[in-house]
Amino acid sequence: MADVKSHFYGSIRVGQKVSVGTFDGFARYVGPIPGTDSIWVGVEWDDSNRGKHDGIHNGIRYFKTLHPNGASFVHLEKVIPHNVSFIKAFLSKYGQSCGNNIQQEINALMKQSKMASFELVGMQKIQKTQACFDKLTHVCLSHHGITDAGDPKEIQDCCPNIVNLELCNNCFTDWETVSKIAQQLKHLTSLNLSFNNIDLPQEPNQQLKGSFKCLKKIVLGKLNYSWHEIMSLCEAFPVLEVLEVPDNNIDRLETHSEAMKNILYLNLENNNLSWPEINKLRSLPKLQTLNVNRNGIKDIQIVPSSFPSLEFLMISDNDLLHFESLCELNKLPALCSLRIQNNLLLKGLSVSNYTLQIIARIANLKTLNGTMITLKERQNNERDFLKDLDMIWHRQLKSAEERAEFLTKHPRYMELIAKYGSDYSEDLNTSNKIKTIKIRIVNFCKETSTEKDVIIKTLPITMTLNRLKDLGKRLFGLGNKQLEFSYLTKEKPDIEYSMENMNQTLDYYSVEDGNTVLIKW
Repeated sequence: MADVKSHFYGSIRVGQKVSVGTFDGFARYVGPIPGTDSIWVGVEWDDSNRGKHDGIHNGIRYFKTLHPNGASFVHLEKVIPHNVSFIKAFLSKYGQSCGNNIQQEINALMKQSKMASFELVGMQKIQKTQACFDKLTHVCLSHHGITDAGDPKEIQDCCPNIVNLELCNNCFTDWETVSKIAQQLKHLTSLNLSFNNIDLPQEPNQQLKGSFKCLKKIVLGKLNYSWHEIMSLCEAFPVLEVLEVPDNNIDRLETHSEAMKNILYLNLENNNLSWPEINKLRSLPKLQTLNVNRNGIKDIQIVPSSFPSLEFLMISDNDLLHFESLCELNKLPALCSLRIQNNLLLKGLSVSNYTLQIIARIANLKTLNGTMITLKERQNNERDFLKDLDMIWHRQLKSAEERAEFLTKHPRYMELIAKYGSDYSEDLNTSNKIKTIKIRIVNFCKETSTEKDVIIKTLPITMTLNRLKDLGKRLFGLGNKQLEFSYLTKEKPDIEYSMENMNQTLDYYSVEDGNTVLIKW
């Protein structure tokens, strides 16, 4: 690519509006094609019937078009790039419903100083259209090949009240162009510049100063900026509250700068950050929502007094391995909402089981994966969790060292004992120990003949079916459904043994360790 001598190559960018002869389209690929010595431009035509393919050549996909025959490859020398101003792109999208000649009339109006030169009918039509543009507050001009800001003041004269602006996948090359656009939008509070290739100025705060006075939210996805560059850029946004920088391959963070003092929402999704790096942001005073999905995070270790205002953490699609990481999250003083789907520690667990594991470990959690946690659900999960821990504490731990290690691994155990008391009644100094069995409890739908959920539980053999029914309703949320009970053995898994007397115990029906109990409805 560096050896290409064509003077056209540097002037054509992917996403740019181009012409080839009398036909227009967008450049979707610029570069070599194996087996040739030329530089080619993959063009997606405005006329979708003109092309020969959808971006595939000799079995290699270079890009993807909406229509199966919407693209062609053209020699670079034959392609003429367009300079597309903001207003040209704006009118091409938002001016279509205003009459055939309205765009020309609006452009003429903005260039003329003598309003009387227009006929009354034309003036009324322009004023109506202009009033329409005045009301636009949310504007999306992504994928329009915008290259420049256009003439001075033409944006503020046409559409001055834009608040939320999306400019993804355009052809900006520098922040000066973006700054010129923003200067004309005095009410701009939200800006999305993802998927652009914008060179950073050497001193952003000085060169962009005053252009983004009201900007509270900026999205900079896939711009390949480092965190240091992002922090330098953010100095030009004095009232910034929402910062989204996904897909930037960020693997290093820095202790927060003055530019981050007002940040409420931070999106770091799909980067390469470990928790020690994320910990560098722990002193952000106002941060309420943090998105670190898809970062390959393996464990969490919370430093004391971290993230004092963090209420909502998104940490799905990572590589968390151990439940101790969930115990660490209990150290966050304000955390009340969590999204934690698709992590290794949850693999193989039923929804109800991993819900129990999470709720019981994080005391102040109110919402899990978008679902509200009721007080009754919390109490039931914490009681069940406590019973399991009680068994381990009284039966398996022999020394003070083992119990100290256990409390480190389960820091809420003593808190739950204080909250609910211990139900463990077995006297370890007698020979009359209550025997327990470890069984699979299956939530089984008769109508579809499918297992909806499976939980492994250790239960006393003296438990009656009535008590098991109450447990099953709590675990699986079965409400007032009519339930039937049966069980399968390891030795004869194809034979189902019915259990009909609800007052009888598991021992009465000879349910043994490793058996499967079906709760049918």
